[in-house]
Amino acid sequence: VLPIRPSNHGEVDATRMIMLLPTWCYCALVLLLMTGSSTGWSNDGRSSLHYTSSSRRDACQALIASTVTIMCNTAAVLPIMPAHADVTNKVASSTALRSLSRAQSQLPAKLRPPAQSNNYNGVKTCLREPPFDTLRKDMLTLVRGGEDGPLADKLLLAYKQLIKSLEAIDATASLGMGRGRPGKIDPFQLSVEYEDIENAMDLFIIVASEAAGVPLQEDTQQMQVGSIDSRSGKVTTRVL
Repeated sequence: VLPIRPSNHGEVDATRMIMLLPTWCYCALVLLLMTGSSTGWSNDGRSSLHYTSSSRRDACQALIASTVTIMCNTAAVLPIMPAHADVTNKVASSTALRSLSRAQSQLPAKLRPPAQSNNYNGVKTCLREPPFDTLRKDMLTLVRGGEDGPLADKLLLAYKQLIKSLEAIDATASLGMGRGRPGKIDPFQLSVEYEDIENAMDLFIIVASEAAGVPLQEDTQQMQVGSIDSRSGKVTTRVL
């Protein structure tokens, strides 16, 4: 019997065992055929030897048949560890979380000003520029990564809530860009919808972080630039 070596993670290398099972079954089957094709002594004067040979042959056949049965049953129930898939999902979820956190940190600087000033065209444009242009893709990555986990339902609900808030402010901006329509829109509607986005994104990132098992981290790699007022000397910084 070939030994089964533990993998790097201390688990049995199930894939290697599955690959070797056909070889084991083939060898056992050959031995079974060989023992089955042999004949014992038929001389009546050697009946005791005939009895001993037959008993050994029957015992070998029973042992080999049992071995084949055990191997086949093992092949049916032995799990294959999805180590590579887990690592891939972990990396993808971590990348998507960093991207969403970056977008969340830039909401006040990029989306809130046009929303508070009822700049419909500005809101529409902002949602289609980095880092907000990849929001849906990053959110779907996190939902798919956690669809088999215990927080799958909660994550999907948070996803739908964030998508709904993004589509709502985008629809309002489209309505405001139409001729004669801005006067029919509540002047505070964009501001309310912006707050809905902030709350929904905060909830989604928290749930997605828990579902993916990735701790939240502050994005310290963002570049900041500043401008100095020539009269007052005040420095104003903004995130790129």
